[in-house]
Amino acid sequence: MGDSVKVISIECKFGPISANVYYIDAPEPALIDTGVATSAVQAIEPALAEHGVRMEDIRWILLTHGHVDHLGGARAVWEKTGRRAEIVIPKIDAELLRNRNTHITDYKQLQGKYLAPDIQEKHIAMLLHDIGEDLEPTIEVAGGERLSLGGDVSVSVVPTPGHSLGSVTFVLDGLDYAFAADAVQMYGGALSGIPTIEYPALYRKSLQHLIEVVRPKRLYLGHRFRNAEGEIIAPQLEGAAVDSALQASLEMDVRLAEVVRRHLSGDLQSADYDVGRYGPYGSIAEEIGYTGDPRNLPCAFFVTMNGYRDELLSNKS
Repeated sequence: MGDSVKVISIECKFGPISANVYYIDAPEPALIDTGVATSAVQAIEPALAEHGVRMEDIRWILLTHGHVDHLGGARAVWEKTGRRAEIVIPKIDAELLRNRNTHITDYKQLQGKYLAPDIQEKHIAMLLHDIGEDLEPTIEVAGGERLSLGGDVSVSVVPTPGHSLGSVTFVLDGLDYAFAADAVQMYGGALSGIPTIEYPALYRKSLQHLIEVVRPKRLYLGHRFRNAEGEIIAPQLEGAAVDSALQASLEMDVRLAEVVRRHLSGDLQSADYDVGRYGPYGSIAEEIGYTGDPRNLPCAFFVTMNGYRDELLSNKS
């Protein structure tokens, strides 16, 4: 395959943040991720129109994982394709597509447990606003599959869990373009200031696999992330910038794991969630210089702290 496959990057803004989706101009065009419910009309359709592309041309909707800012717009995009596009999602995250209430259950079991009831109520309303109607996937993937986009264009499915349990990276075969979305977080989101990692052990293993096995020539991320100096990096990287992003992600993981281990080496089971703005993690926030408000959605700080805390619990058992 030559360098003939065009990729269109589309920024989907909602509230103070945004997520990137990507259009692959193949014989059977694909859209990787879909933003939130309003993104189809407000961002994706007009951006594609500027390139002479119609929504009904899309034949594949490839979802990297089940979080709202990546699959919330799936139903609206699918409707725009005339309900003809194949809908692909990791099997582990598929219930988040077919049943929007699953997002609420997950929220309450994760970041919600650190927040006051009134804040939880506000967040749940926001989640429901950003998620489209339930949608049944046509293909559930686990990793190792190859999907033909027509002609000699295909993508391979690489499991890269950690940010979510089911996260996958779609790799454009022959070109080694990796659409990793949030599997690579560097030093954290442009606004969150910290990576969002649900499963740290899986996250670092996925990063190592990307470095050692996939070795992408281009890396397409789901958001703008920060490097070690706090600079906001573009979500489309190539060459040496790819290696830098992957190494930065591993460096931040090492730092977080070490800090959490030192601060939470006591009785992890009895952690009090209702202790100030940062819950039981105030001393960690102070050491790493985190000054964000974890009560804002998405609650990256609480999600990540909970992940590293669970890892410590698992290692002690």
